[in-house]
Amino acid sequence: MDKLHLVCVDDDAEVTFNLLQALSPLAQFMTLSQCNSADEALKKMDEIDRQGDFLVLIVSGITHCQGSQVSFLEGIAEDIRFVHTKRILIAGDTAKEVFINAINIAHVNRFYELDWDADTLLQQARVLVTKYIFAKGLDYEKYQAHLDYETILKRVRRSI
Repeated sequence: MDKLHLVCVDDDAEVTFNLLQALSPLAQFMTLSQCNSADEALKKMDEIDRQGDFLVLIVSGITHCQGSQVSFLEGIAEDIRFVHTKRILIAGDTAKEVFINAINIAHVNRFYELDWDADTLLQQARVLVTKYIFAKGLDYEKYQAHLDYETILKRVRRSI
């Protein structure tokens, strides 16, 4: 209970494998999961919620759910259980409409192309995880060694 989770989802197993490799340092304090479809990711999210754990970050290359008019990330943004969950979209040839909806409707926190820089992705994931921990009111000191120092410092300065 009360575990932190990061879910990588893409229909290309190589993409999710590479994402998990880039984000593997986060496995020191949170559970990393790989899903190969939006449906699989939604089931994983339901499981995380049922266990009382925290879905901190979704890293997704998937924009649509099969059989649904609502985009995958938009559905997460609208789900009250995951209101604080941070979202990263990884995409290659993204249509302008998909990109605009990702920002305006799905409230994606970060966007990267398929040729992402692993160090930048990891650093920005740390920033988003840190922001999530503060947004949820979790004890950041428990995770402090793994979080983004600058984000912690900004937050602490604001509260003084």
